[in-house]
Amino acid sequence: MSRIVLALATLTLLSACGIKGDLARPDPLWNREDAIRRECQAQAERNQQQDPRCAQYQTGAQTTP
Repeated sequence: MSRIVLALATLTLLSACGIKGDLARPDPLWNREDAIRRECQAQAERNQQQDPRCAQYQTGAQTTP
């Protein structure tokens, strides 16, 4: 019984380790450009700080042909 309690305590302590602060959101696997464009539009509507990926949509510059 004490091994189970020790294992659960260890797992609890280990789960507290990790990245502090906000996590960077990964790019979507499908329809990447559309999803980023929608997210940038939503951030602009909510007057939130823009993600660095939004710069290409604001200036009209595109990285893909």
